[in-house]
Amino acid sequence: MSNPSFLEDGSNPNRKRPRISGMYQRKRAVAACQPCRVRKTKCDNIKPACGFCARNGAQCTYADTASDHSSFDPASLAILERLGHVVSLLETRQPPSSPQDSSLGMQKQPSQAILNAAPPNRPADQNSEDDLLEETPNFPAAIYNCESVLRWPIFQGIVPDIESFVTWPDNTQTASSMSSWRDSGTLSRGVQEEDFIPLSRRFLAYVHTKNPILDVAELSRYVRDAAEHGLRWDGPSCLVLITCALGSISMPFQENIQATDSQPNPAPASNTMGRSAAYYLAAKKRLGLMEPSSLQIQCLFLCGVLEMYYMDALRAWHFFNQACVQFRNLLWRHGNPQFGSDKQPTNETRRLEQRLYWSCMKSECELRCEIALPASGISRFGFPNVFPSPPNELSPSAASSHEHSSSAAGSSPNPEEERSWFYYLAEISFRRMMNRAFTALGISGEAGWIRDFQENLNKYTALKDQIDAWYSHIPAQINISQGGGVSNELAHFVRARAFGYQEWIHRPFLYYVIHQEMEDPYISQAVPLAEKCLDLCVQHQLIVHLSHHHHGTWYVARSSITRAALLIAAARSKRIQLPDRWRDAIDSALQTIQYWEDKAPDLRRGGEVLRNLMQIY
Repeated sequence: MSNPSFLEDGSNPNRKRPRISGMYQRKRAVAACQPCRVRKTKCDNIKPACGFCARNGAQCTYADTASDHSSFDPASLAILERLGHVVSLLETRQPPSSPQDSSLGMQKQPSQAILNAAPPNRPADQNSEDDLLEETPNFPAAIYNCESVLRWPIFQGIVPDIESFVTWPDNTQTASSMSSWRDSGTLSRGVQEEDFIPLSRRFLAYVHTKNPILDVAELSRYVRDAAEHGLRWDGPSCLVLITCALGSISMPFQENIQATDSQPNPAPASNTMGRSAAYYLAAKKRLGLMEPSSLQIQCLFLCGVLEMYYMDALRAWHFFNQACVQFRNLLWRHGNPQFGSDKQPTNETRRLEQRLYWSCMKSECELRCEIALPASGISRFGFPNVFPSPPNELSPSAASSHEHSSSAAGSSPNPEEERSWFYYLAEISFRRMMNRAFTALGISGEAGWIRDFQENLNKYTALKDQIDAWYSHIPAQINISQGGGVSNELAHFVRARAFGYQEWIHRPFLYYVIHQEMEDPYISQAVPLAEKCLDLCVQHQLIVHLSHHHHGTWYVARSSITRAALLIAAARSKRIQLPDRWRDAIDSALQTIQYWEDKAPDLRRGGEVLRNLMQIY
């Protein structure tokens, strides 16, 4: 039994120090500012403007009680005082003078500044939309993807609560059985050295045109060396194998190829997948042996592209994320004096790194539109080039580069490569524009679509002007409306981008009409825009080439679910005049999903939900 007097006399040297109530019984922290409360994210409570509001030019306001510290304990007040002192010291620090530019134009500054802050020579608002995409959890997937539409109140009670088809609990086992060809013992003919050159040509013709991140002449040297002397356990051989894996599975664009009910599902043929997997397996054995370098990042990125061909978005994310992180490390090394080198990179190296940066960032943004995944932070670097620089001389065509390299030096720019470059620049500008549209209309969620109608209408007008200006400046080579050609794959992709953007900026008004009372004063303004959203869904869905297999096929199938869900939501509401052929569009979406669902379990889940909705309707 303890002795009370013993506890009071302080004679026990091991007793714990008595707690002081004013030091440990802390009360609730200062409330977040109003913008951060709306976003439901942590606020750093810096006055007069918190970090988020300062970066994005938002009006930072606090509740009246936010500045009342009378209820705070002494320890909390002391902490606040010290934090204020630290902030004042940071604000009075002088920026480094005369920084030296690195090979990528990054300023040589401490690593923490490089990793966490925009360079001082970049306008504060230039990457504000990227900062929001980085900092807001689950954004933009939680407001944009097909699952977000199926969570609309109009579907409450008839659609199960779905966080993500991709992360569905039993998807792992299903995906494992679907992709058994990856590790099967019968991987087609295996790796054949005589196929290196023809497969690399297919890669350059059908894959590299969308993401021109490689030096074509350098790749050609690697391929010839591997074909003549065999594969090695090094980076060049790894790159050759990955390009052959992509060349095995890629296909030319064919206009108006549609599947029929009696046609078996050939998407894609198992022997083609097995052949590709043989090269991929050999490439991955070498990938783990590579040292950090631009070549390693190229291989990681192309592995992500290949996984998108395999319709496995989570595996693709692994490689895209690794490519982004390794590229961050590369930029950090370039910007850190400790890793300085007397060897200056060539102009071609700079151009390749620019293209690699934009492809990595674009691929990450695209996946985060569909899956709530964490950002790598690559966009926080504020890359100094708004667009990558084109090559000095466009290389000869992929079909003749291996046979006519001696006569190609004086050749004129190849039209296909010129078209590829136009498309690449259009893709980059579109991604930046789409990010702005996400932050303008999506950051407050569906609640903001109801609450801020007039503000959203003003934003819509500005965003509509942007997409009109963007499409009007698309070169004729990749613009169907300007003679780009119906058989031009890149022109079809550009047109699909324009449709997708316009559908998004009209979506808030469709939501408004479906879920607001018809007596609402803004309904008359919202209805025409909601009808336009549905019309865009129908037009877009009816131009989908369901059997064309490419890097973005998974996105095409997912967006088909979204468009079908929007049309079904409007039909269930009975408040909007549905466009002609809306049922044809839903049938097209279901057919697209059915065509590809054997390769991706998340598409199968989405198709099941849509089919159930159509039966109920």
